Amino acid sequence: MDWIKDLFTQHTFIQAILVISIICAAGLGLGKIKILGISLGATFVFFAGIMAGHLGLSIGPEMLSVMQNFGLILFIYALGVQVGPGFFASFKKGGFRLNMLALMLMIVGTVMMLILHWTTGINLSDMMGLFSGAVTNTPMLGAAQQALLQIEPGNTAG
Repeated sequence: MDWIKDLFTQHTFIQAILVISIICAAGLGLGKIKILGISLGATFVFFAGIMAGHLGLSIGPEMLSVMQNFGLILFIYALGVQVGPGFFASFKKGGFRLNMLALMLMIVGTVMMLILHWTTGINLSDMMGLFSGAVTNTPMLGAAQQALLQIEPGNTAG
């Protein structure tokens, strides 16, 4: 029975996959529960992760980066599968105008972020995190982290 305990406590690649899979499965399962007609859906995965951390489940620091990138890839893939088929059809229903508004939001936000970076001296990696969080754009955060690592290889933003 020690192998079961070791499976959850020894920081290996298999342990990281197991912990992440259990958290996702539990979160998705519990997210289907409706209370007064309301369910949290996929959002419950976050709460399952918080609970798992509270219970002492963790993954090794060397696996954290791998799992972070893997999770980002899965997130973008799932989003593409869900939204992709209707993307071009949305242009017929005012989608072009909404996409241009979104583009303007990103341009104005970028300009404001750069102005705040230059005037306040806040680190660029911190500003990118604030900007990504303000527009709730997880893929943008991943791209910004990679770009900052190419500019400053010693930067540990994130």
